Amino acid sequence: MKHVPVAGPLVWSNPVVTRGFQYTRGLFSLRRLDKMIPRVGVFLLIIIQVVVATTAREISLNSFSRRIALMKDDRERETILLFEEIARHFTPTCLKILVGDTPNYASRWNDPLVLLHSSGNETEKAVSFINKNTEKMTNYPCVIYMITYNPSVTVMNEMLDLNDKVITRYFFVSTPSQRGAHAFLLDKKLANEENLAAVVKLSNSTNSWNVFTRQLLHPSGAPMVIHANVWNPERGFKKEKDMFPEQMGNFYGKTLKGVTLDFQPFTDYRIIKGSKKVDPSPSLDVFILNMIARHLNFTYELVMPDDGLWGTLDASKGHWSGVVGDVQFRRADFSLCLSVTQERRRSVDFTRVYFMDPLSFVTAKNRPQPLWLKLITPFSDTVWLLTVILVVLTVFLYYFVFFIQSFLGPHKIGLSSAFMYVVGSFLGQALIMPQLTAGQVLLGFWFIYGFLLTTYYKTALTATLAVPSVPPTIDTLSQLLKSDLKYGMIDAKGSEYQLFSTSNVTLYMELFKHMTFYSSDESMRRVAEGRYAYIYFRSNLQTIVNTQFTTKNGETNLHISSEEFFPGGYGWAFPKGAPYRRTFDNGMLRCLQAGLIAKWLKDLYRIYLAEHHLLMTPDDAKKTDEISSTDSKDVLVVLNLNHFQGAFFAMFFGFGFGLILLGAEVVMWKVVASPQTSF
Repeated sequence: MKHVPVAGPLVWSNPVVTRGFQYTRGLFSLRRLDKMIPRVGVFLLIIIQVVVATTAREISLNSFSRRIALMKDDRERETILLFEEIARHFTPTCLKILVGDTPNYASRWNDPLVLLHSSGNETEKAVSFINKNTEKMTNYPCVIYMITYNPSVTVMNEMLDLNDKVITRYFFVSTPSQRGAHAFLLDKKLANEENLAAVVKLSNSTNSWNVFTRQLLHPSGAPMVIHANVWNPERGFKKEKDMFPEQMGNFYGKTLKGVTLDFQPFTDYRIIKGSKKVDPSPSLDVFILNMIARHLNFTYELVMPDDGLWGTLDASKGHWSGVVGDVQFRRADFSLCLSVTQERRRSVDFTRVYFMDPLSFVTAKNRPQPLWLKLITPFSDTVWLLTVILVVLTVFLYYFVFFIQSFLGPHKIGLSSAFMYVVGSFLGQALIMPQLTAGQVLLGFWFIYGFLLTTYYKTALTATLAVPSVPPTIDTLSQLLKSDLKYGMIDAKGSEYQLFSTSNVTLYMELFKHMTFYSSDESMRRVAEGRYAYIYFRSNLQTIVNTQFTTKNGETNLHISSEEFFPGGYGWAFPKGAPYRRTFDNGMLRCLQAGLIAKWLKDLYRIYLAEHHLLMTPDDAKKTDEISSTDSKDVLVVLNLNHFQGAFFAMFFGFGFGLILLGAEVVMWKVVASPQTSF
């Protein structure tokens, strides 16, 4: 082989980069060197050659790494710049969270930001804290997660935790390909996030980037990926169209499921046999729902919870039953009327409170006593007892006066005659005056006593017959606890049950010990009978009393207490993080501002009253008319047979008792007289 002589310094060929970063040796002519220097020198030159070749390799590797790093550096710089531009043009001023391994570029941001690594326990804790407390501790209305490097599964789950979602969130992610962008945007874990963007660089030869977003609701029935924009560092965005439009403004005919229980005037329905679905009837929440459904272009179906309860909490698991549980576990998309409580807020999201409704209770009014009892009600029991004692004593004294007088003269009366004379004096009847001065003095004071007693009695009797007095009705929980009435509420385990069963207030604890639970119809039946108090929300009690227990002229025998407690409000519940809660809330706000809720409530009272009259039998309607006429509040009271029943009762009692005595006397006369006639 012919070798090329080396002249001057040693020359090595430029390393050739091959697959796997392998490098060739430099070309040397060892034969000539072998003749010129000793063998030791040959080894020295070999070592020098190896060192030089190794150094060349390191220089080449560093040069290549710098080129790769520069490319990566430019890509990350452009990614961060693109994220910043998207945030500046298409979002409000939000708290920015940079998730990835790019700490060197944090200073490039114009706004304050939080820099988080893509993994680690500290990152998870930081994300959880940011989600829960951003709104409380800052002025930012939203959070933007800028993801430059795929985060760990645990960190991603923490970012997407719907239980921590309290404000609007945006997610920007950089992906190496369009396929990766589609996978991110259509990930089921992000099904409840509205604001997503994925950026993909077109190629290494251009600085342009594609920006993809997602339309969550689409006429096809499934989410759709949209090529939203193209961005170039020099030219900016190709389109100025909003990249994050309202996602929930149109449901494209989607069917949503709502859960509720019967609770007039807010919810009312007819049960469909063999199904948990119900057919809604006119009620406030149904009116609101119809308005929102027309505006957002969706249909709905309403169901009852499987257990028929509003919902109780299993504190050990954090799970709810009933209506709250169906929403919590996404068996329903929303609920209708539900009391907003702090415990429920931890498991579901609520709309604004659209109606304030405290708890109260209804009882039967204390009715006037039967009018025949008015004969004895003018006097207390003590007065009647003393009167009877005085009458008996006076009878014996009157008899004794004439008994003594019989020894001095011819006038003598029997004991029965003495009784009749004394009692008759109350009614203005004349009686035989004794000749003894002591007897006359006795009767003189008796006349004064009789005059005063009968005057008081007549006056009080007239007043009670014309204007009957009614004992005060129970009006507070303390009075209810001390009364002899039984009390309770419905057996649906709602917020009212939660109040009494978990309260540390002594009054509530004592009431709960003796509380009974019936259905609403059974509770009202017991109230109407006058021996029960029904504890429930005031609006529902007013609806029932006004439509079912009130006469045509507005009279009712039931009384709703003036005391109010547990001043709760109603909202609709949604699964945690549901994106459509906001649009429902806005629809409810429009109904409130337009005065529709107040109008609909008035309309419902008339509707329920008309329905109740249609369901009444002719006999029930006749009784209602009679009660209306007798319970009139006219100033002039016309006395009728009802007012004089006591007098007629006394008369008929006297006739009956007299006939019984007459029969007894005839029998006694026959028994006594028959032996004498036999002689």
